[in-house]
Amino acid sequence: MPSSTRAAFFGAIAGSALLAGLGQALASEPANLGNFLPGNTMGAPIAAAPPPGLWFASTAFYLPMVSGNGNAGCGPGCKERYNAVGATVNLTWGSGWKFLGADYYPTIQTGAFQATATVLPYPPGGGVLQSPIYGNIFDHEIANLYVNPLNFSWNLGKGLYVAAGLGFVAPTGSTYAGSLVPDYWTIRPHAAVSYLGEGWNLTVSALYDINTASEGRTGLYQIIARNPATAPAFAAFITGSANPGRGYTSGNYLYVDWTATKKFGSWEVGPVGFFKFQTTDDSPGGINPATASAWTCAQLTIAKLPTCGKDVNIGAGLLIGYNFGPVDMKFIYANAFHSRDTVGSNTGSEFFLKTSFKLWSPEEVPKKPFITK
Repeated sequence: MPSSTRAAFFGAIAGSALLAGLGQALASEPANLGNFLPGNTMGAPIAAAPPPGLWFASTAFYLPMVSGNGNAGCGPGCKERYNAVGATVNLTWGSGWKFLGADYYPTIQTGAFQATATVLPYPPGGGVLQSPIYGNIFDHEIANLYVNPLNFSWNLGKGLYVAAGLGFVAPTGSTYAGSLVPDYWTIRPHAAVSYLGEGWNLTVSALYDINTASEGRTGLYQIIARNPATAPAFAAFITGSANPGRGYTSGNYLYVDWTATKKFGSWEVGPVGFFKFQTTDDSPGGINPATASAWTCAQLTIAKLPTCGKDVNIGAGLLIGYNFGPVDMKFIYANAFHSRDTVGSNTGSEFFLKTSFKLWSPEEVPKKPFITK
């Protein structure tokens, strides 16, 4: 690999790490996991369009006892702790079409997961203002739908690819009261660079999530309201017009996944990693009865309600893959070694199993026999 390519790739990783440090000064909505799982694109040569056809990719994940570190003194339920298993499913259409010299390849993605929590406010069931999270120890949730209609890849030659596009996430998933799935829309511009020469997969993928206002159905405020230990009057307070989650606008997220693997025959091995951080502040919603206007972060803190945090998640790991021919599989162990106000560390371990294969490709037009008389 040329030295200039190596320098550009690792320079991009270093720059992303610097931005992650800056993101710690900002915020995220309590118990909002966002519309993207950090690390979901690790291992994928995402800047290169696939050949014409329909392609399937799945990422199964297991998150054992990950925790989210809330602000000190911000009220019940600030510290969350989860076991979770789930998967995302992605369909990519290699259209074979060109636009401004780029290959056009739209995608669509959804997923589902099951999570169980080990501390309050998650008792086995029942309670005031009953919700599915209190009727079952497990959260069974369908993720929102990610539609990526504008996705383009430029082949710059010598194994180097650049991709860019624009997609959106629609709140079509499980957005019942207290769900971890966001109940708002997200606009998502994205870009990626891949070097795929000489058996390498050196890829940096960046997504920028621009979030709209929440309807207030999901998140930590509704979990607390449905806790059987919560007084009925207080539960009614945070589910009515004073609900800070109603109109809560999460700060915008920047996600960066990176891959640096090398193929040895059918095997593939190398380090991977991810960053998640915010570039804008949160804006709490609801109506504070004391001011007759939307809550502020400082007012939530004084009221002992979950308040604005400092959302950041940084992790790295190892990928081991094997290409079986029609099916390519990759196993990743990663550790979210630093997180704040998001599910990640302190335990931090994350396991991914990625599977991809071709579902369909255009049939070749049969050649007519050449007959002479």
